[in-house]
Amino acid sequence: MDLLTFINNGMQNPILDLVVPIIYKITDAHVLPIIILVLLVAAWLLKKEKLKKILLLCFVSIIITFGIVLVLKMYHVSPRPYSVLSNIRLVVPDNGLNSFPSGHMSISMSIITVLLMKIKEYKLPLTILSILYLLILAFSLLYAGVHYPLDIIVGATVGGLISVFTVFVSNKLFYNYFNPE
Repeated sequence: MDLLTFINNGMQNPILDLVVPIIYKITDAHVLPIIILVLLVAAWLLKKEKLKKILLLCFVSIIITFGIVLVLKMYHVSPRPYSVLSNIRLVVPDNGLNSFPSGHMSISMSIITVLLMKIKEYKLPLTILSILYLLILAFSLLYAGVHYPLDIIVGATVGGLISVFTVFVSNKLFYNYFNPE
C-alpha cells in the first residue's frame, strides 16, 4: 500500500473527514494571501515597521509563487489522484485545477521561508511550529485525495526557493528598507 492510499483510505475516520476540509479551506492559495494582506494593513495601521516589512516580503513572495504555480499547472497536466485512482476518495470540493504542484503547500512554504529568514527571535519555536504546520498540511492534502506526495514535495520546494530568491533580491536591492538595523 502506498503512502497516498494508506493516508486517504487506511486512516479514514469521521473526525478527520470533518477536520481536513477546514484545514484545506484555511490554507487555500486564495485565502492565505488575503490573511497576509489583512495582517499587513493592520501592521501598517499600528505602525509596526518591522512586522510590516516582513509581511510585505511574504506578500511579494506569495504573488510570485502563485504565478509560477499557475504556470506550472497550465503546462504540466497532472490529474488529481481522486480522478485517476478508483481507490482514492475525495474529501474536499473539487477545484478542477491540475494536481502538480500543490498550491497549498507552495504558498504555505513561501510564507514560512520568509518568516524563518527574517525573524531572528524565537527561531527554535518558530521552526518547530513551522515543521508541525507543514506536516499537518501535507497529511491533510493526502487525506483529502487532492495531491500525490510528489505534488506536495515540489510545491514546498517551489515556495521555499521563490522565498529565498525574494529575500535575497530584497536584501540586495532594498537593503536600507528591509534591513534598517
